[in-house]
Amino acid sequence: MEPTRPSHRSITGMLILIFGLSAYAFGVAAVGELIIDWSIAIQSIYYLIFGIIWIWPVKWLLKWMAAAYKDK
Repeated sequence: MEPTRPSHRSITGMLILIFGLSAYAFGVAAVGELIIDWSIAIQSIYYLIFGIIWIWPVKWLLKWMAAAYKDK
């Protein structure tokens, strides 16, 4: 069986994941610094919501990346 090379979508997607999720995490943390004086309940809700939101864009990105292998 011949080894397959990663598609351009895979390489592009991985770069988007690395830099995009890093930027997202730094952004959430930066806003988190602004709400540090708020109650722990509000901070928990904030981190819970923004800790889950990132899943949807990543799901779409992974589907887009996987579509390259379905075409073969």
